[in-house]
Amino acid sequence: MLLKSLVRIALPALLPLGLYAGDPPVDNSKADADGPHVFYRGKNIVVKSIERRDTANVVRVKQYIKRDEFLLTCKLPQTGDQFSFQLKSKLRIEKDQYPLPAKMLVLSDIEGNFEALKLMLTGAKVMGPYFEWTFGTGHLVLLGDFFDRGLNVTECLWLIYKLEYEAEAAGGKVHFILGNHEIMNLAGYYDYVRNKYKQNAQLIGEDYSLWFDDHSELGRWLRTKNAVEKIGDYVFCHAGISPALAGTYLSINDINRISRENLGKPDDEITDSLARIIFDTREGIFWYRGAAKNQLNEQEVNRILKFAGAKRMVIGHTLVPDVMALYDGRIVCVDLYHDENLRQGFVKTLYVEDGFMYSLSNKGDMESPFIVSFRDKSKN
Repeated sequence: MLLKSLVRIALPALLPLGLYAGDPPVDNSKADADGPHVFYRGKNIVVKSIERRDTANVVRVKQYIKRDEFLLTCKLPQTGDQFSFQLKSKLRIEKDQYPLPAKMLVLSDIEGNFEALKLMLTGAKVMGPYFEWTFGTGHLVLLGDFFDRGLNVTECLWLIYKLEYEAEAAGGKVHFILGNHEIMNLAGYYDYVRNKYKQNAQLIGEDYSLWFDDHSELGRWLRTKNAVEKIGDYVFCHAGISPALAGTYLSINDINRISRENLGKPDDEITDSLARIIFDTREGIFWYRGAAKNQLNEQEVNRILKFAGAKRMVIGHTLVPDVMALYDGRIVCVDLYHDENLRQGFVKTLYVEDGFMYSLSNKGDMESPFIVSFRDKSKN
């Protein structure tokens, strides 16, 4: 049973989510190329895109009846990149436990930075120059926060959608795990949505709240995703499993089921006590920072990993200067300064091969992760 003390922790912390994500950036962005956005209107599939023509933005609107009768194309005029794909024939709720593959690339907190995403995936040979899956039976694990701050959120999401289909056809897998910025956008908290998207919403005549609802393809796709997954003896989530969450004795499947049932709800509509722990802005799985900030003692780390049935937990959400393995390598942090690293000409993240962890750059440089061991605070 859920301890009463856990409920007392959770209730005050469910406040408007934007208050807990850092100050929004100064934003001078304007309407620009974007899409496609796919909406379901009765029996019709409506596809809306914004294309750049010289210095003007042109809205394209097309309607279809069947999912398999058309190709969608993402175009990025600033880089000249483009890729095409079809809608999946069916969207399915993702499994949340998998055997350990021979190789995994783990990437977090891209935040609409298509250039960084492309550079890392091509550098690690996860995809080729034409945005095609080249990772074979390997797994690509994406730890959330692909929304907000950057200017190519739509293109990042569609690229993941495309690679997901191709990976499964090759015997591999793409895991897209939800982060706090995904759940903020689904629940109607838009503090970090760039002006570009607000202006684009006016151009295409679709309020931004409709872009990811359950009448849109990307909204339906996001609602198939998990908050936490276990792959081999690794457990993956965006922010981390807290001692409070571990104290609920929920299973991984329970956490995903409850989080999915509450996706898109504003805070005041999340009333179930277990759901409030999961969505809590201090202790919840989308928000918790204590593990990455060395606020756990040895017993708490052990309890969290036992709760997950794992030997290691891999998380994003909290920025670190390099791939960092804490608590003798049992908790691994991968939210790096992608924008700054990209300005210096590289991107890096976590690579796992045959069960061994490495820091891998897009240039192929492979190093052991920076390991930090902390004295057990309970003995201080």
